[in-house]
Formats: sequence, C-alpha cells, structure tokens
Amino acid sequence: MKSFRICMQNIRKWNSNPRIWMTFILALLFAYMYTKGMSVACDYVEDDMSPWLYPFLFTYRYMKIIFMFPIVFIFCDAPFIDENQPYVMLRTKRITWSIGQVLYIYIGSFIYMLFLAIAPLIVNIGHVRWMASWGDVIGMCGSTNLLQAAGVNYSTIQILGKIIKYYTPFQAILFSCLLTWMSFVIIGLVIYGFNVVSNTRYVGVGIAAFFILLTAVVDGKPKWTYYSPMSWNSLNNIDIGGLTSYPSIDYIMGLYLILIVVLTILSVVAGKRQCIEVRMAS
Repeated sequence: MKSFRICMQNIRKWNSNPRIWMTFILALLFAYMYTKGMSVACDYVEDDMSPWLYPFLFTYRYMKIIFMFPIVFIFCDAPFIDENQPYVMLRTKRITWSIGQVLYIYIGSFIYMLFLAIAPLIVNIGHVRWMASWGDVIGMCGSTNLLQAAGVNYSTIQILGKIIKYYTPFQAILFSCLLTWMSFVIIGLVIYGFNVVSNTRYVGVGIAAFFILLTAVVDGKPKWTYYSPMSWNSLNNIDIGGLTSYPSIDYIMGLYLILIVVLTILSVVAGKRQCIEVRMAS
C-alpha cells in the first residue's frame, strides 16, 4: 500500500531529525524528574514498585501539559513537505499521498504514546518489579503520605487513590494508552488540517497549543471538562458509576471517535488539494 510506505518514509526520517531526537530526550528527562520520587519511596520501604505508572503521568494538570507539548513539536512541520516530498507526490495520486500523511500522524502518535508509557520504567529500572497488582508501593503512595515520609519534598508524580480504587492496573493502562493516543492523534490532525488550509505552519500549531493549555484552566472543574478534549485523557477526569459530574467514558470515547473521523476526512480532503511547494533548508 503506497500510503503506508509514504507514512513509514516519514517515520524513518526521524533518525536524522534533531528536533525529534531532542523531543524524545526531553520527554525522557521530564519522566525522570517527575517520577524519581517513587524510587526514593521504594528505598524507604525497601520494596520495588509495580510497572503501572503511566496512568498517573496525566493526573497533574501542569505536568500533563509538559508531556503533551512534545507531540506538537513532532508534528509542527505539517504538512510534512520537504525537498523529497514533491517527487513522491508526482509519483502517486494526491489522495494516496494525503492518506499517507494522516497515517503518519496515527502511527507517530502511537510511537510517542508507547515511549511515554515505557519512559517511567526506563528511568526507574532498578526499582521496578513485575506484578499484576498495583503493588504495595503505589498502593501506599495513593492512600498514605508515603512520599512525604520518605522525604520527597519536591514536585513528583501524584498517585491518586481514586484510580487505584476504581481501576485494575490492566484497565488503567488500557484506558490511559487508548485515550492519550486518541488525544495525540487529534492534536496531530488539528495541526495538519489547519496548516494545510491556512497554507502556513503556525495556525494549526497555535490551535493545538490552545487546547493543550486549556487543560490547566479546566482540569478540576467537572462541568468545564465537557468542553476540553485534551482533559479527557486523564482518568481522574472521567466519571465512574455516576458518582461525579465529570464526563462518562462513553461520552469521551464517542466524541474522540467523532473528532478523529471528522478531522481525518477534512485532513485527507485538504491534503488532496495541497499545493506542491519546496521549502529548502537555509
């Protein structure tokens, strides 16, 4: 399938793209800074933690912004036209090329999501042990002041008892990975679609950045959360059993799917009309 080959060609270009390398290095550094308190807690109780940290990366609104902005940096050069792309466009149908760019957003978003899921384990590798449950360390961090008792006096990952109580580790990982991936796809499609329509590389980035920053205002306000798609990828912003005023998982999944389908169609149609323009590096 030519569209898939176009997508993978874009992925392979990451190897020689300093911006992509720097984005992933910064994401790994942020993961270390935000989760290193868990290693301190492990030393304090003389026990290892389970590998289920990813659902908690997005529970603190300001750190969530930090972990979401790298996806903007990854796709900020949309519609991904370099000196090689005009020749690719000339050898394929325009709609095939456009579908390839959208597939690139899908797969690139999945790769970044997978990297974020693994990053906390990489930086805490000496304190992680496989277990099917949440484990004592994460459980105590969610129900007691273990981190404070261990002397962690800096901003570190917030282990919410609500998530531990209402989700199994498998459920939390599954929902977190799915929701964050879908939110990353939406960000990429917004950047791509609006950049193509406006014929710039700034409008889409600005709109995507606005929706990410909006989470800092909206998170913690249940009624406002309904209107902030980037707030829906946090498990603490999802209603469980009708006990809160937050959006339900059905509402979130339904609107995420609708947004992805609509933005995908618009992006493919807009990309089909994309003018060939070579931007030579200075």
